[in-house]
Amino acid sequence: MTAKKSKGLQETLPRRIKELRRTIEKRVRAGIDDATGMLPSAPRKALKRLTANVERAQKDLRKNAEKALSQARKRAGEVADKVQDRIDDVVNPLVKRLDVASRSEVNHLHKRVRELERRLHARQSPTA
Repeated sequence: MTAKKSKGLQETLPRRIKELRRTIEKRVRAGIDDATGMLPSAPRKALKRLTANVERAQKDLRKNAEKALSQARKRAGEVADKVQDRIDDVVNPLVKRLDVASRSEVNHLHKRVRELERRLHARQSPTA
């Protein structure tokens, strides 16, 4: 009974917190708008310009941050590709020189062994 109750609380609490946050933000915004409306004309216009400038700067910063993050991700992918290519350039000749079987060769051999085991089992079954 308590597990069901706590699960319900875990599901509803985040939703209620979001609703409460939205309500508080609306009321704060309304209070700021009311206070701004009480200002004389010149300071009110200056405050609106300042607010617009801050919002524009915030938008520009967000855009620049997203662009920088995108470029960093792209660069990281390029670096990873270069590292992989270099590793392949070093490891592949070593593997060939050491005569180590590749994964595809090992898989092919596993398949062949299974085939031979199946044939051997098929031959032994009728005689048994």
